[in-house]
Amino acid sequence: MLKDLNLIGGMTNKDWLDQVHDEMRDNNITQGQLADTANYSRSHLNQLLGRKKPLNDKARLELTLALRALTGQNNLDVCIDYLSVTFKTHDYEELINELFQISPIHFNLHDGAHYGYSATLTCGEIKMMLSPYQDVDAEDYNPKDDSGTMIELKGQGCRYVESYLQSQHRTWYDFLETCLKLDCHFTRLDLAINDRNGLLDVPTLIEKCDHDEFSSRFRGFRDNRTKQWHASGRTLYLGSPQSEVNFCIYDKAFEQHQKHPEIAIEDQPIRTRFEVRLRRERAATAVEHLLATRDPEQVVFGIINQYLRFLTPSHKPRSEWVLDPRWAAFIGNNRDKLRLSTNPEPLNYDHITRWLRKQVAPSLKMLQLIDQYNNTNELKAIIDSGKLTQRHWDVIHHFQHQRNGVMTDSKQREKSKKSDYADQSK
Repeated sequence: MLKDLNLIGGMTNKDWLDQVHDEMRDNNITQGQLADTANYSRSHLNQLLGRKKPLNDKARLELTLALRALTGQNNLDVCIDYLSVTFKTHDYEELINELFQISPIHFNLHDGAHYGYSATLTCGEIKMMLSPYQDVDAEDYNPKDDSGTMIELKGQGCRYVESYLQSQHRTWYDFLETCLKLDCHFTRLDLAINDRNGLLDVPTLIEKCDHDEFSSRFRGFRDNRTKQWHASGRTLYLGSPQSEVNFCIYDKAFEQHQKHPEIAIEDQPIRTRFEVRLRRERAATAVEHLLATRDPEQVVFGIINQYLRFLTPSHKPRSEWVLDPRWAAFIGNNRDKLRLSTNPEPLNYDHITRWLRKQVAPSLKMLQLIDQYNNTNELKAIIDSGKLTQRHWDVIHHFQHQRNGVMTDSKQREKSKKSDYADQSK
C-alpha cells in the first residue's frame, strides 16, 4: 500500500522517488502509463524520476494520485458513523424484526434512558429508547410524554448493525428505506470520510484557518489538542454543534491509539477522519438524496463544497486564490468513486484477541507450563473465577447469531418482553 507519498516533508525527495520506483515495479506500472495518468509528457516524467529536474510538492502530489489510480488503491471511503431516528410506534418488536431482522429476545431491557425516554433496550451497541405505553382514554394521558421509540446508533453501533446487514445480504440503503416505510423521522446523521493515507493533515488545516486561508459559510472554527505520553492528536471543528450542519476533522489514528495502545499510531488503518454532522431537516434531506442517487460521494462532497474550501494564498486578489492542491485532491481530483462502505467490528472482537495475543498470551503460557510442572490447575481456576458482564455475553450471543442465522420469523415474535415493559411502565 502507498504510504503517505503525498506528505510534504514526510520524506526526502530521494526516499520518495525510491518508494515510487518500488510501487511501479511491484505493480508492473510503466513510465508511459504513469505519464499518461498524471497528464505529463514522458520526457518530463523521465527527468523527474531520474532526478534530472527538481521535484516540487505539486509534482509529488500529482504523481501520488496517479499511482493510486493505477493501482486501484482508493485512499478514501465513506461510512455512516452516527444515526438517530424516531418512530411514532411503541411496537418495538416490529421495529426489531423489520429493521435488524433478529429476534427481539436478543435485546436486554434497562430502566432509564436519555432524551426524555423512560427505558432502553440494548443488543450489543444497538440502543432503542422507549417511552411509556399510553392509554389514549386515560385522563392523565399527556402527548408530550409520548415520544414513541428512538433508535440511536453511535460509531460502534453502526458497525454492529453492519455485521447483521452483511450476513443478511442487505445494505444501508435497505435499512434506511425500511425506516421510511415504518414512518420514521431522522434526527441526526453523521457521514464520515475515512482518509487512510493521510491526504488531509489536520495541523496544516488548522494553520490555514489561523492564517485565514480558507473560505467558509461557518461563522468560526475552533481546534483542540489532546496529548498522551509522547503522542498528540489535533481536532478542527467548523460550525456550531447545535446547528443543522457542522464539520469535525480529526486525527483518527491518534484517537484509536488512545483506545488501543497496543496498536502503534503508524499501524492504525485510518489516518484522518472528516465527519459531516447533520441534524433534523438536513439529516432527512441527506438520507433522501442518498436513497435517490445511491451516490454517497455526490451527497457528502456536495455538502462540503457548499460550506468549505481551503485555498492557496498568492499575490492576486483573494477572490482569485486557487484551491489548495491537497484539498483539491481530497474533494475529487484523480480519485476513485467513493462508496458507502461497511466495516463491521462488533464489540471490538478483533481488538480483544489482538490485545490477548500481545499482552496476555505470554503470561498464560507461563502459567500453563507451571501447571504442567507442578501438576496443578491454577490457570483453569483463574479462568473459571472470571465474571462475565452483559457486554461479554453480547459478544458471545452475537457470534451465536452469526452461526445460527439472524433472520427472524415474524410469526414467532417474543411477547414476554413487551408485556414485562408494559407492566413496568404502569
